[in-house]
Amino acid sequence: MSSMIDVELRNISKKFQNNLVVKNVSLSVEQGEFVSFLGPSGCGKTTTLNMIAGFLEPDEGDLFIKGRRMNGVPPYKRELGMVFQTYSLFPHMTVAENVSYGLKLRKVGKAEMAERVKRVLDLVKLPHVADRYPKQLSGGQRQRIAIARALVIEPSLLLLDEPLSNLDAKLREELRDELKRLHQEIGVTTIFVTHDQEEALSLSDRIVVLNDGRVEQIGTPVEIYNQPASEFVHTFIGRTNKLSGEVVGVEAGQITVRTENGLIVEAAEQKDSFRLGQTVHVFIRPEKISLTAAGESGVNGGTGQLVLTSFLGAFTECEVQIGGRTLSVKVQMSAHGGLERGQAVGCRWNREDVLVMPAERDAP
Repeated sequence: MSSMIDVELRNISKKFQNNLVVKNVSLSVEQGEFVSFLGPSGCGKTTTLNMIAGFLEPDEGDLFIKGRRMNGVPPYKRELGMVFQTYSLFPHMTVAENVSYGLKLRKVGKAEMAERVKRVLDLVKLPHVADRYPKQLSGGQRQRIAIARALVIEPSLLLLDEPLSNLDAKLREELRDELKRLHQEIGVTTIFVTHDQEEALSLSDRIVVLNDGRVEQIGTPVEIYNQPASEFVHTFIGRTNKLSGEVVGVEAGQITVRTENGLIVEAAEQKDSFRLGQTVHVFIRPEKISLTAAGESGVNGGTGQLVLTSFLGAFTECEVQIGGRTLSVKVQMSAHGGLERGQAVGCRWNREDVLVMPAERDAP
């Protein structure tokens, strides 16, 4: 069975004055998919979303929704639901009036309107606030009402622009779970803009990582985290240790690097091919390093000094100084009760957990 493409961007570009903010972006979003645009501020996420919504016109390229070319089609003819960072609820209207606003514009009959409003308020678990005004609601409730208002028109496409960024940490997590549940329940094709990697990793079927207006990588959360296409993707998503060095061994299925601070790092086969003497960067995630008793320095490890520990509940973040370099290490607390600053500790990691990238790629 071939899957339906709901949204397609073909070489979309957008500039403001002489500043090119979206550069030649192409993307297909399948029906029912949850896709996140992830990247730092100013990378073109919201501009791209606003072109899909019809609030901005692309300067170059073509945009299709459900197979129809949408260049020049106004937002209200695109059958979209949109949720913004600021809830944008009408303060003088009750929750029920706010939610039914889009249905009024679409001339939906009274009985059907009441039924649909009730259904969508049940969906976001807020049936009891129908007669309240926005100012009587908490931030989290307001954002759920904004989502209900977007869903009540039964859009073929739901666009969310950083909808959780105004909420405190606990509420964000709750609403994130809520969004995941809603998406599983109604299956509407969703495009979600965020600069928060955890949100993107936990919610998405696929993530589009944007940097400086360009697509760096499109992939599943697991691919983006474990097989980053570039140094930018690797360092933007999750924390990592970066060491520089040169390739001293290339064999079938293995690369050996000597780092500037004298560590010998073996890595399993990489997607790039390397040559002897090549300058490379080596990356190892903090959670992939384990602490051991201080001992001999060998391949994929060494002995160093514990210079900092931060207890974070489920795990502890440690900084270990080895040969003039500090490695960040994340350990489960149960495994390490008495970590003392200044003590000698060993660090070890597996060759499968090492990522090697050519250093030349840094050059602009």
